[in-house]
Amino acid sequence: MPNNAAAGQSLFHAWEKRDVDAMGKHFADDVSFTDAPRQQVIKGRPAVTEWYASWATACPDGVAGAAVVSASEDTVAIEGLYTGTNTGPFGPLPPTGRSVSMPWSNILRFGSDGKIVGGSAYYDQLTILTQLGHMQAPA
Repeated sequence: MPNNAAAGQSLFHAWEKRDVDAMGKHFADDVSFTDAPRQQVIKGRPAVTEWYASWATACPDGVAGAAVVSASEDTVAIEGLYTGTNTGPFGPLPPTGRSVSMPWSNILRFGSDGKIVGGSAYYDQLTILTQLGHMQAPA
């Protein structure tokens, strides 16, 4: 039986090293991943890998601070504190040079072969957009 907790942690080790090929190897070909704050469903290994890589593009000095907080037979919960300096595009938004610090979590579902077949990302989109200067903080 695969060690899914170790595989989940390994995904983020690859992210910290900016090893996109290693990140991609963690996903099943038909993986489906939900970016909950953006209400987007990302499908397929290349697209999900690019979604993860885009966070490193936005903040090349970024750190995920990932830690497995819970694991069952086929599901792993990971959380961390994403920090970095926004010197690259953040999706469609231009770089601002500002710092960001935002808690996040991922719920990853694994197939019997140890590949990620699905999951969801949760983070405070308002916090990151406010910190980067793309929105004003609500009163």
